[in-house]
Amino acid sequence: MMRRELLASTTTPDRRRMTLSLHGRDYYIEVDGQGLMSTRAPGSEKALADLAARELGGNSHPRVLIGGLGLGFTLGAALDVLPPGASVVVVEFFETIVDWNRKFGFESATDRLADPRVVVEVTDVVDYLRDVKQPFDAIVLDVDNGPEAWCLESNKRLYDGSGLARIRRALKPDGLLAVWSAEGSTGFEDRLVQAGFTARSEAARSRGRKGERHTIFLGRA
Repeated sequence: MMRRELLASTTTPDRRRMTLSLHGRDYYIEVDGQGLMSTRAPGSEKALADLAARELGGNSHPRVLIGGLGLGFTLGAALDVLPPGASVVVVEFFETIVDWNRKFGFESATDRLADPRVVVEVTDVVDYLRDVKQPFDAIVLDVDNGPEAWCLESNKRLYDGSGLARIRRALKPDGLLAVWSAEGSTGFEDRLVQAGFTARSEAARSRGRKGERHTIFLGRA
């Protein structure tokens, strides 16, 4: 039986162990042994970017925030469909995740973070959203396992009423919020509406037309 190879590990600010391992051809990131992300089934992360880009329509110079770099699939899919005039701010809490993306190239043989449209900010996306000077056309969130399931408890702040109000202030009028989630949540859709968004959700498979069924929440400010 093929065994996982531990490639790297780090300690999170709340003293939990985050690891990167390789099993066959697939990479896995875990926090205290709990799966956070992998390269095995990135279909829904790509769908997140595709849906957001489709919602932006004919905007030739969209300004987009991606919260959560992960293994780079949402960013890669976004860069593939966004126009040359787009600008993309990637906010990632763990500098280690940024380093691992550059070193191992999970999503592409090219360094997506070197794309001239991309700026990387290593900080908590909640803190970043508190001081947005230039609002965004779209905010795309792939943080933890979604608005109801967290490996890191602090991520709850992003999806509660205060967090959603902060996001809405960081969007242009009629701006788009797109959120990846491992599961559906009528409660989160209700919170979106309470925060002033028009909300809907779409299902996305993790492996094309197969695999796990994930949820993408879409909200218009």
